[in-house]
Amino acid sequence: EKEEGTRLDLDRIAHWVGQGATISDRVAALIKEVKKAA
Repeated sequence: EKEEGTRLDLDRIAHWVGQGATISDRVAALIKEVKKAA
């Protein structure tokens, strides 16, 4: 069985940031890791 890691919906994150949400330092680091791995 393949274990699934953290899943980030970058489109939804961008949507909420556009609505004024702020992301934590940890979430920002996770986004950076995901983009680097893609």
